[in-house]
Amino acid sequence: MRVTSKFIESCYDDEKKIIIYGAGNYGELALGGLMKLGIKVDLFVDKNHSGEMYHGIPVYGPECIKKYKNDIYLIASLNYFNDIVNTLINNGVENYYDIEYLIEICPDEFLNEYTLDEKRNIQKYRNVINNYNEDKLVIGHVEVVVTERCTLKCKDCANLMQYYLYPENLNIYEIINSFDNFMDSIDVLLEMRILGGEPFIVKELGNFINHYINNDKIKRISIYTNSTILPAEETIAILKNDKIAVHMSDYGAYSRNLIKLQAKLEMEKINYYIHKYSDWNDLGTLKERDYTLQTIRRIYSECMMSKCYTFYRGKLYLCPRSAHGERIGAFINKTTEKIDFSNGKKSKKEILNLIDNTSGLTACKYCNGSCVRSRKIPAAIQDI
Repeated sequence: MRVTSKFIESCYDDEKKIIIYGAGNYGELALGGLMKLGIKVDLFVDKNHSGEMYHGIPVYGPECIKKYKNDIYLIASLNYFNDIVNTLINNGVENYYDIEYLIEICPDEFLNEYTLDEKRNIQKYRNVINNYNEDKLVIGHVEVVVTERCTLKCKDCANLMQYYLYPENLNIYEIINSFDNFMDSIDVLLEMRILGGEPFIVKELGNFINHYINNDKIKRISIYTNSTILPAEETIAILKNDKIAVHMSDYGAYSRNLIKLQAKLEMEKINYYIHKYSDWNDLGTLKERDYTLQTIRRIYSECMMSKCYTFYRGKLYLCPRSAHGERIGAFINKTTEKIDFSNGKKSKKEILNLIDNTSGLTACKYCNGSCVRSRKIPAAIQDI
């Protein structure tokens, strides 16, 4: 159910402040769209960045909402959309809008490569705004790992594939059994992301997708590939569905089959996106850092990967580094940092207790974090 209207130029009132709720990727998209319209932003609201400046604009905490309850709020968040709507309503705010139109008109040149990806994949935000329900457990996206094997050897892979000495394809039917338990525990999953490693390595990938393609709880299925190999023909046949999109990374010469894959998807009329990466955020090695608890909390609150929910070997983790770092033996996560669905469904309260974590993760001690201020390194450098 959609409870917001899109903010368009006619919604502007020069007697009211323009406030963007969310100082992250979607905040940048909203800001760019407003700049296109010639509308000035007065402030951001974000509980994790209160007291900071974002694009030269002050960021306040949610405690300021009552003071500005008669002003205009733009909801610039994917994972926290429902929470923000409820917060605004509970504080008596009446003028709140979604940013669908602002995302559409935001100039590409204003954006970094991460926010540009979000603009190109605007359907994720549309799924969020069209599925608001305060009584339902709506999850933005979950990354389902189907293999540890990869056709590249990127020495700086954020998901730690470079550390696997004996990578394996996971048992598709074991994933289905545990992921079914997860789906039975929630009301809506806006996007299932299938990745590895390189997912097109997995011969049974089509069977996995086919199992979920008609699940009404899942609104979108995305497959992430490094564009090195072509999927099997039986997989291609299953990808011909409007609910599915293939996300192709472009690493230049390393993505050796990008042109062939693009041509195949074009010919078969399969939805796809191409993401050209020249650099990555430097998350660093798996060496343990001497962080304070305050630093860990800050790294987690700013991290672009902190809500990349990862479903791996039957368990739900809050980020891929948490999942794979534990698997390869770099550290052991606390029991509160994961949920095991291999033995049945869980209560919504258990899931909310996990995803509402704000204190950080064990994995944060082994990571530089990934945010807009992260050091950049060349993408996909091969360890050969």
